[in-house]
Amino acid sequence: LQSALPRTMTDCEFMYIHSLAEDYLQYVLKVPTFESAPSKTSRVLQRVASSVQKEVEKNLKLYLDDFDVRSIDTARTIFNQVMEKEFEDGIINWGRIVTVFAFGGVLLKKLAQEQIGLDVGAYKQVSNFVAEFIMNNTAEWIRQNGGWEDGFMKKFEPKSGWVTFLETIGQIWEMLFSPQATLLAREDPGSFDNGDHHLVLPFANNSADRT
Repeated sequence: LQSALPRTMTDCEFMYIHSLAEDYLQYVLKVPTFESAPSKTSRVLQRVASSVQKEVEKNLKLYLDDFDVRSIDTARTIFNQVMEKEFEDGIINWGRIVTVFAFGGVLLKKLAQEQIGLDVGAYKQVSNFVAEFIMNNTAEWIRQNGGWEDGFMKKFEPKSGWVTFLETIGQIWEMLFSPQATLLAREDPGSFDNGDHHLVLPFANNSADRT
């Protein structure tokens, strides 16, 4: 799909998504920035993705405690395996796209906890593979569904100035709760296996996926 588009278009899209990823991961690590303030879209993404990340870290603490994420390469490998499993059914929606950012944040925090003296620029490297995955797997869907301004923002921008944590989680869960919407299949031997357990993010249930 990308090959049929002008290179300048795909380059601009990648740079935009990469900037969203960088802003979010800086937010996760609380890295001070002296650049211009994040865009409105970036701020909304930070709110939504951080809500999802908190829920993941709370519900999967026992699994995440056993994660051994000591290098960017390890983080990239885990990220790619989990994300490939999440999207293997071909279903794309804004909720799933948000989880890509959120899971990048989960891994970056683990990396910061386990690697003493982590390079402050590590978030840029994680931003690279987060943005690459989104571009390679969801860029066409994003274009067809209003883009970030007319699609994502209309879905998640607060209507009354703010949205509570539970309302945000409810919006995400509504999109992700479906029989197909698991980040890792519970019994798939090809999925990322952490010791004797398969990591399963809590995004699967039995109600319909709507968006």
